[in-house]
Amino acid sequence: MNQPTALDNIQSVFLGQIRDRLPENVALADELAELLNVSRDSAYRRIRGETVLSLDEVKKLYDQYGVSVDAIISPSSNMVLIQHQAVDFNYSLEEWLKSLIQNLELAKSSKNPELTFAAKDIPIFHYFRFPQLSSFKLFVWLKSVIKDPRFANLSYKPDVLPKEILAGVEKAWQLYASLPSTEIWSDEVINGTLKQIEFYRECDYFTDRNMAGQLYDQMLEFINLIREEASAGKKSEGGSFTLYQNEIFIPDNTILANIHNQRMVYINYNTTDLLTTQQGPFCEKTEDFMINLIKNSALISATAEKERNKFFNKLESRILISKAKPG
Repeated sequence: MNQPTALDNIQSVFLGQIRDRLPENVALADELAELLNVSRDSAYRRIRGETVLSLDEVKKLYDQYGVSVDAIISPSSNMVLIQHQAVDFNYSLEEWLKSLIQNLELAKSSKNPELTFAAKDIPIFHYFRFPQLSSFKLFVWLKSVIKDPRFANLSYKPDVLPKEILAGVEKAWQLYASLPSTEIWSDEVINGTLKQIEFYRECDYFTDRNMAGQLYDQMLEFINLIREEASAGKKSEGGSFTLYQNEIFIPDNTILANIHNQRMVYINYNTTDLLTTQQGPFCEKTEDFMINLIKNSALISATAEKERNKFFNKLESRILISKAKPG
């Protein structure tokens, strides 16, 4: 019997990732035949490694199922293949949001998804349940970070963003809130948003001068709602919520996901941009970092009422101090 070649193994692992994402009643051969527009026999030849997938076919499968070749091509190399998504004029905020929802739906379809979030800032998903806060955050991104010319001369008001975007962020929250997550926060997590509100107030970027106060008030409501969910250990759509407080500086926003038995790392940088990889050693090192971070953190969800209240009271105090500043 011929021994499988390295290429056979790569293709087998790649197609195996797709098989793991399919419902139990869907055959891989049928799915490949339909998507690649080939016969069922041709699909089986690809599954058995007798026919090599073309680059065009790999691209179609990647686009459809979100599988990656980085964990296959460089499973132990120091060279890490990274998927890069940057919100700009070629990759709009609408496309970013669509991709975000697709990733959350992929996690939702997994049997036992795991999401671990080391958060420099409060994960954006939490803001998405508050239309005014989420529209403000996205407006800041578009006007001040991405420099979208459509928003260059606009001031902020709650209805400044298209309704389709706000509907999308609400869907993203509902998906995230239905998924189990472990989140590690420091008491710096709200500083970025507070500084954004202060900057817009000082620059007179609000159509209504009372808008800053309204945003601060919604921040207080926002923090109290998260406090309640941390106390219950559950988010609004039923997903478990495990929250840790960490006093060590967390340098970036990093998510370690285990979806369909495949580890993935998402690193958020430049506010809106995202790096993604499934390469084994990189994911393993990130997992070790998360485990060590949790060991050096205090659990403040479900139990530890005293420590939880101290943490959220500190956040509330910072919001009130910011609100009281003249401007």
